[in-house]
Amino acid sequence: MAHIELSSNYQTKLMPSFSNLSQQQVESLLGFKFHEFYNNQMPIEEFITRTAPKKLKEKIFDRFIDCILSEGYPEATISSNNELVIIDNVGIILQVIVSYFKRNDLMLLRKQQIPSKNKQFDKNMEFVIVQTTNNVENNRYLLVVEPKSGSLEKRLIQLLWILKSTWDINNDNKIVYGFLTTGINWQLIIYDGKSWKFSKPSSVLFENMEEQEDQWLQKNTQILDVIYSILSSI
Repeated sequence: MAHIELSSNYQTKLMPSFSNLSQQQVESLLGFKFHEFYNNQMPIEEFITRTAPKKLKEKIFDRFIDCILSEGYPEATISSNNELVIIDNVGIILQVIVSYFKRNDLMLLRKQQIPSKNKQFDKNMEFVIVQTTNNVENNRYLLVVEPKSGSLEKRLIQLLWILKSTWDINNDNKIVYGFLTTGINWQLIIYDGKSWKFSKPSSVLFENMEEQEDQWLQKNTQILDVIYSILSSI
């Protein structure tokens, strides 16, 4: 299975302020070139260990259609509203899947601040799924999603950086997961403290899908299966 190893020099380097990070600085800190990362994208199917129930998928489909009919398809909206429509579509997936598990220790948080261990930058993530404990300071970050329009490079840099911070803060040597998404296409990033894995894009929406539920169920629900697999493993 293809993956990118983390440079052993990472821990000894001083991290600059997040807002000042360039691609070159991130490459130096993480110990690999971005083109290597892109070229090692893996099929999303390799990350699926359990298939989400059909009833759950059908509920998400119905919510998607409500969103599309009321707000429009993400790429068809005017630019000033596009990001809000993306956020709504991402929220649908995460809300429905987290609620399906009916677990008191799983919670979806919005605009959650994730601090860096060395306190040099903090960042609010749009969506974070956490595993809660009796002590809020021991809550574990499981999965982060930052739905944004704009530069893929900038969003990828941000997500890699945040995943490293969540792994450091968790301090339990367990895998952390992140998604890079436009609301339509999703890519999974996994970090285990030593190596990174990056999936190929997988689409959860397509134009004129209102009357094509069967096609959607067959070809566009892999991301739902991945998120379901992740939360089932906790």
